[in-house]
Amino acid sequence: MKIPKKLKIGGFTFQVKMVDPNKDTMDSYGICDITNSIIHISTSIPKALQESTLIHEIIEAINGICEIRLEHTQITALEAGLYQVLKDNKLLK
Repeated sequence: MKIPKKLKIGGFTFQVKMVDPNKDTMDSYGICDITNSIIHISTSIPKALQESTLIHEIIEAINGICEIRLEHTQITALEAGLYQVLKDNKLLK
């Protein structure tokens, strides 16, 4: 999957930024900043982990925008399941 620079999620345009966690003091693989419509993805992780992290942060955005109130463990399970289906069925390029 090519990581896009922008994504439309729930009617909002989110910027997707690849960031160096050492320079940007990021302590996780990704962060979804709903207030500023930005998703940050770490450059220090492998491509497959960047892809699954993007899916995770998209679910985080939907969760926040739609006020679904999913727990983080539920978001993580959804991300892992979706990534596996997309990868195993060759839907990611």
